[in-house]
Amino acid sequence: MGALPDEAALVVARIEAMLDEAKRLIERTGAADESAFSLRETERRYLPDTLNTYLNLPPSSRDAVANELLTEQLRLLERATAHRLTALAASGRSDLAANGAFLAERFGAADSLPDVVPAATSGAVSALPPPRALVARLFSDLDVPGRSDPAQLLELAGRRFAAAFPALTTVRRGPFGGAVKSVALEVPRAADSLRYVLEAERGGVAASCTKVVRGIALRSERTDLGAWLHGLFEDMSAYVERDRAARDLLTGFLSR
Repeated sequence: MGALPDEAALVVARIEAMLDEAKRLIERTGAADESAFSLRETERRYLPDTLNTYLNLPPSSRDAVANELLTEQLRLLERATAHRLTALAASGRSDLAANGAFLAERFGAADSLPDVVPAATSGAVSALPPPRALVARLFSDLDVPGRSDPAQLLELAGRRFAAAFPALTTVRRGPFGGAVKSVALEVPRAADSLRYVLEAERGGVAASCTKVVRGIALRSERTDLGAWLHGLFEDMSAYVERDRAARDLLTGFLSR
């Protein structure tokens, strides 16, 4: 599928950010009111249908008029999403206040109860490496100061990422299993994914990151290697933090 117009892609990114926040609110509060339903439908149906209607047009028909129509429709969705998200947050605050009143009535004021003595942390939990520490071990030696061999970096990144996260990593080699030409690692997020790519180019390595929403590449940005590694580290740490299966997979790889 072709990419979206720049302005439309920016609006989609803002909608996706609000839907991501809404999903977290709904998961925490169990909200099932009209605002929650509308936000879920926006993610499941309204936004994908709007994008697909445009992307199903022949490329020759995606002219300035079509681009403007798409952007106007996305702006309408953006405003509606913002309105529903505000209503959802207000409902959550009301529920929280009501629950606090119930607890105070049931158990009394907090200052009338004895202090809690912290329990000792179990050895099994305290021994579990934090997600950032696990990802830091995965990234060790990838950004060695003075590294001058792009082929070595691509080979190391391809081998390490493919071994740790085979389902997320794509490694492209030259003919007959030759040198690594590119390494792509797609990091899932709540409502989209980020595709981090390293590619061999004349005299070095090109680094880029592309936001992907439901299989649609919205925007690709090139960056220097240091910023690329930092961004990938932060996003991979967040992914490993929230996904227990990914954490177990990485722990198993690092323990070999």
